[in-house]
Amino acid sequence: MQTSNSIENLNISKPVVTIGSFDGVHRGHREVLRQLTDYARQTGGSSVVITFWPHPAAVLGGKQTGLLSTPDEKLQLMTETGIDWLLTLPFTREFAQMEYDVFVTECLVKKLQISTLLIGYDNKVGRNGRGRFAEVEALAEKLGFEVRQLEVLAADTQPISSTAIRNLLSEGRVIEANQLLGRPYGLSGKVVSGNHIGTKLGFPTANIQPDECKFVPGNGSYAIRANIDGTEYAGMLNIGNRPTIADAGQPTIEAHLFNFSGDIYGRTIEVFFVDKIRDERQFANLDELRAQLETDCQTVKGWFGI
Repeated sequence: MQTSNSIENLNISKPVVTIGSFDGVHRGHREVLRQLTDYARQTGGSSVVITFWPHPAAVLGGKQTGLLSTPDEKLQLMTETGIDWLLTLPFTREFAQMEYDVFVTECLVKKLQISTLLIGYDNKVGRNGRGRFAEVEALAEKLGFEVRQLEVLAADTQPISSTAIRNLLSEGRVIEANQLLGRPYGLSGKVVSGNHIGTKLGFPTANIQPDECKFVPGNGSYAIRANIDGTEYAGMLNIGNRPTIADAGQPTIEAHLFNFSGDIYGRTIEVFFVDKIRDERQFANLDELRAQLETDCQTVKGWFGI
């Protein structure tokens, strides 16, 4: 897969293009990309995905949080789909004001020399989403390229969407979210120093600091798998405010890994959510919290057959 952050001066043979944010590169996205690559092969063209950074919601809404995939994660996931080109264009307020006919004419036709544009069921092009399928199709007839509408992949009759996945993860419905993603949801970050309460309780934890744009599932305790430098560990993880601990500070993401020992501070850890164990709750004292952690540990080890 070749990549570019510009649409200028690219020598792409017969570009077959689709456009979108593709946050999470979930099962619905991968079905779109399968149709894209299949059609490109059938017509002797090159499969091209145009996406944006920052995420349009961050520019238009002022927030760059809650993404299922960081730019690096999306790049890796896109590489696995077999597309020929990934164009990640800078998204600005000026770009957002471009009318669909200007974008199509100046960017897709004149600069990219597009052959075919594949549009999803809910895709809209240009300022305020005015370029719907019918409008772009009419413009394509004048400008001499083909427009095709993509088939949508649905789950329980509802289209698979990044929003639906985020909602499920917020509610702790990890298994359902993973089904829509087509893989376990993961996040990664450096391990930073905490207050060492877990160590005192007999459950040392890695305090994970993810990318600020990354979506974090709802508060609670989870069964996880973790990867550190290529070695996989089972474990459990807590997200929340640690209400049992006075002056606990900011919300944390803390992972306790089974069968791990050694200095982990400053290293990068990647965790994958398997299922939610329970909601976060306040205990009367640290002894009661320790007893619950022991129960959680046995529950998760039972799931993993450890």
